[in-house]
Amino acid sequence: MSLHLPDPLAIRYSPFATPMFRVFDLKQMGYCPRLAYYAYCLPNLTIARPPLVSLGARSGQAAEALEHRRSLRAYGLREGKRYFQVWLESESLDLCGQLDLLIETPDELIPVDFKDSLEHSPGRRVPPTVYRGWAIQLAAYALLLEQTWDRPVRRGFIYYIPTRRARQVEITDALRDEVRAVLAQMRAIVEREVMPPPTPYRARCRDCEFRRFCNDV
Repeated sequence: MSLHLPDPLAIRYSPFATPMFRVFDLKQMGYCPRLAYYAYCLPNLTIARPPLVSLGARSGQAAEALEHRRSLRAYGLREGKRYFQVWLESESLDLCGQLDLLIETPDELIPVDFKDSLEHSPGRRVPPTVYRGWAIQLAAYALLLEQTWDRPVRRGFIYYIPTRRARQVEITDALRDEVRAVLAQMRAIVEREVMPPPTPYRARCRDCEFRRFCNDV
């Protein structure tokens, strides 16, 4: 079952107003804050879409197709209603995003975010570490769900596609505060239109599609 699904890549933002940020941007901020600057302060830059983006999208579609036929055992559940590609947005948060999977039970709403990473072998028997950026994204979906569905969200899952395993993430107050803090940082970048410093991890710059615009890395 699918809910409202506009293409997130087709969303356009006005340069003259504070935009509605995407959940995806929260992870990008953790990778390099300049990605948010380029996306919202210089939205007309022409870049090549990284091959891994298309690969990840195809993997997510394949995972959804299989998920329809699977039980909820990976999430420790016996029953629940599944909604795929759930569009969520909140004007008060200035945030929107498309959740891969929402599981609804009589007791709770559970967001699930699919992940596919080439850093880990598909032969791994356990899910990888849940990166902080992934947990923050999941908490952002939890905040959006709480506002739009008016029900509390206590936990979510990262579903790791290569191993078909899920790892639970508790939606803590600390994670919620991190979401709000990152959103505040992005608003400051957009309002001031000042390029932030680059990531201190310069190895990330080698394959970045925006590198040629930085001129200092």
